[in-house]
Amino acid sequence: MDDAFRMVAARMPRTRRLSPFAARAVALLVVSGVLVLMFAFFVVSAQQKADARRSQLAATERVAAEANERAVAEIQTADPAAPDAAAVGTMLDARARAAATSALEAARTVASTGSIVDAAPDALTAVDPAVLYIDGPSTGPSVISVYAGAAGWAAAVHATKDTCYWIAVTTDGRTRYGTGTPCTGMAALAADRPAW
Repeated sequence: MDDAFRMVAARMPRTRRLSPFAARAVALLVVSGVLVLMFAFFVVSAQQKADARRSQLAATERVAAEANERAVAEIQTADPAAPDAAAVGTMLDARARAAATSALEAARTVASTGSIVDAAPDALTAVDPAVLYIDGPSTGPSVISVYAGAAGWAAAVHATKDTCYWIAVTTDGRTRYGTGTPCTGMAALAADRPAW
């Protein structure tokens, strides 16, 4: 061989390849980094959902307090004398029954373009934004707890301290009424009377 070739060959850099161990180590680092990022996104998402639920609960409590204050103010306006507890209770009961009936009408409006199970809180709010429709328990006449699922549709509205009005539509389309606890749409599926 020519000496010139040996000199050039000696000066040319050698290409380095990753050893199998180094390739596995790099792959492990990349996978670990991706898993850490996914976990971080999960934690942030869960915190945002919890914050949203917390703010919805606070809004629910504010709406219930405002509804009770309006009910007392309406009684005082109708009768300037000091209202007694029975009059306030009667008015709250009437408002709760009216709210439950309005929720049923809104659910039937939603069902007219689909099914009664489509009448979830978001769909009902779009039809009737005057009250608050939620999945959790009702805390007052302006807060309606709704269940929409395979078992049918139901709503619960809290009235006086111990009274919750239930209204439900069974899977075969019958409307049932009742009262009881807890004051949730899911519990309202147990309504079994033809009227309140």
